[in-house]
Amino acid sequence: MRMTIPRKMLVDEEAACTYHLTSRCVRGMYLCGWDRSTRKKFAHRRRWLVKRARALAKCFAVELYAYAVMSNHFHLILHYDPTAKARWSDEEVVRRWVEAFPPRMPSRARLGRIAAAASWERRKARKREQILADADRIARLRETLGSLSGFMKHLKQPIARRANLEEDCYGHFFDMRFYSGALLSEKAIVAAMAYVDLNPIRAKITKRVAEYGDVSIAERVVEHSKEALAAYLRPLSSGLQKPDSPRTLVAMTLEEYIELLEAIATAETAPAAPLSDDVGRWRVRMYSIRKRQRAYGPENLLKQWTTARNFRPMEVPLPE
Repeated sequence: MRMTIPRKMLVDEEAACTYHLTSRCVRGMYLCGWDRSTRKKFAHRRRWLVKRARALAKCFAVELYAYAVMSNHFHLILHYDPTAKARWSDEEVVRRWVEAFPPRMPSRARLGRIAAAASWERRKARKREQILADADRIARLRETLGSLSGFMKHLKQPIARRANLEEDCYGHFFDMRFYSGALLSEKAIVAAMAYVDLNPIRAKITKRVAEYGDVSIAERVVEHSKEALAAYLRPLSSGLQKPDSPRTLVAMTLEEYIELLEAIATAETAPAAPLSDDVGRWRVRMYSIRKRQRAYGPENLLKQWTTARNFRPMEVPLPE
């Protein structure tokens, strides 16, 4: 019987790190696509998840770099900084919480759009005032907003409730836990992002990069200017940095990344096509992510990671 590894052993709570996260619908059912058992289409739920992930990433101690929402599972590439919560003031904690979990929006039909928006802002202000008066609650909210497990919990639960209401049923929507793999180097991060962005092509849903709507590369190429193509890959949504001072974990421009994805996609759809050595190495790295290890990176970093957790050195080094 396989032993469950505690999340605290897999996610570093003292240092920032990037993770590949995945979660599946219960029993592998296609609850975000064409469900054969009910013969209903649920593809619209994929947008629920994307919208929720982007909104929460602005409030939690994470940055969203890539995502792919498929019919029965989803992938995220998140950079997580557990130390960020200690730098937030009480006011900042409360602001983030109310933005992530705002009060109900007043009826626009009854009050009108402008009046409803003004009423909603007053409700949010009252909620902030109430929370600021409760120091114990602020401490609990700080821990939740600074937790990767907290992010995943509050991402998945509302989707599950909304789907159950839609079908007038109850029960689990997602598997209880989620997979996490630590990405210990820049090459591991890029390989994992490529693995996530090319999910629809490997699933034979599409043959072209960015044709599938619910994947992060499609969002990146919607309105890419020359400046965006020349800039390094930045997070799609971030709770760790200010909009006017963006930073990135990856020294690869959007143009270079798109070219890499297109080259790998060509190899997926036309296996006989010749590959350059560099693209071939990236493809091997991308496929290494499929091993579902608990960490990915060069041998020295993997050794440090496993030694710190008293794990057996079973992880296969990512090809450099």
